[in-house]
Amino acid sequence: MSEYEQARSYEYVILVDRARQGGCEIIHDGYRTVFAKGEVERPVPQFLAEWLFRVDQQKVHTTDGQYIQRFGIKNPSLELTQRMGGDVGDISPIEIDTTRLEGWDSDRYAERSNSRTIQLARRPDDYANVATPTTFGKER
Repeated sequence: MSEYEQARSYEYVILVDRARQGGCEIIHDGYRTVFAKGEVERPVPQFLAEWLFRVDQQKVHTTDGQYIQRFGIKNPSLELTQRMGGDVGDISPIEIDTTRLEGWDSDRYAERSNSRTIQLARRPDDYANVATPTTFGKER
């Protein structure tokens, strides 16, 4: 039984997107927790929030030169604050530095002004049928 199946027995906390823009996801144990575009707050199991503060998955560079956690916990318990540190309850707004291209989601923040996406038409000749018998050398 995974942690998500046991989530009913866990405490929940309110995770706050400090960038105030949403449109991101947290991937933990193969499960996705999605913040829709514009979604700032979302209830999540406390174990997920604690895990998020132990890893760098959602750390971002800010315009003032810091490398900090993108999320904060709204009104964390005293016990959680003591265990995880005082910055766990910091939900002050931040501005992500989009000129920094580091991290696992660097394509999301890349500013490419001279790029465009095109869809190429597929033709049957582009893909060889690997199930067709092939002869090498002289044909019989």
